[in-house]
Amino acid sequence: MLCRIILVALLTCSMAEANDPEGFQPPANVSANMMWSFILAENAVNENLSRIGSELSNASHDLGESGIEGKASEQVLEKLLRMDTSQIDIITVGRNGTVMEVMPDSYQSIKGANIGDQGQIKELFASKVGTGYDFIKTIEGSDALNIAEPVFDEQGQLFGAVSILINASDLFHRTLAPFQPSTGNAKLWIMQAENGRVLYDTDASQIGLTLSDPVYQSFPQLLELGRRVSRERTGFGTYEFFDQDHRKTIKKGVYWTTLANPGVEIRLLLTVELD
Repeated sequence: MLCRIILVALLTCSMAEANDPEGFQPPANVSANMMWSFILAENAVNENLSRIGSELSNASHDLGESGIEGKASEQVLEKLLRMDTSQIDIITVGRNGTVMEVMPDSYQSIKGANIGDQGQIKELFASKVGTGYDFIKTIEGSDALNIAEPVFDEQGQLFGAVSILINASDLFHRTLAPFQPSTGNAKLWIMQAENGRVLYDTDASQIGLTLSDPVYQSFPQLLELGRRVSRERTGFGTYEFFDQDHRKTIKKGVYWTTLANPGVEIRLLLTVELD
């Protein structure tokens, strides 16, 4: 228990000192248990993302032996599809950018489409390494987390890729639910650092919004803090915004940290109402 308290204290101070070197007092309503849940939540999200990435890497190896189209490749994708219920679809992509196989069957309509002009596919074929997680607009018209791995033949020649689309909101909801603060005045949520896009929030109306959305423009403190969260990997700050019911404007504090991801930077945040 003592070790846990010390670890929480060190985390709290280190996140705050980067922004307030002259000293920092955490909000009175932020308990050690709340900060410990923040640490556990970060670990849980990282473990889930790592697990999916590891399974995808294994599948890319199997596809190197089976090929990226045909019955054998379908079996590889079917096995991968059973890994996590948050997956939207899994595809294999030929070297020319053509979608060769798709799972589940309900997405067969995109088979044969060419996605060679998508940024993450261009990057993968140019670098010959996995993309890490990115947030993209899919050819199905939805927003999703994407991760892709190259596929090599037995001679080490790159001949395709395998890619997973993930429902970010569903994945992060299931992962964070056990660690959400029990009080109604705090929440864990996730955003993309680059543009402030909300990938998951307990307030569903916020999901998918970016810092440029009109709903945020009347809150200059929030916009400035959002820019800081985009620039800085960890920290603490305060701002004013609507309460969870959108009935009044209140003061909030937010801690944030960065998830382990070789792709785009993704922040995990703990917001606490200070009023």
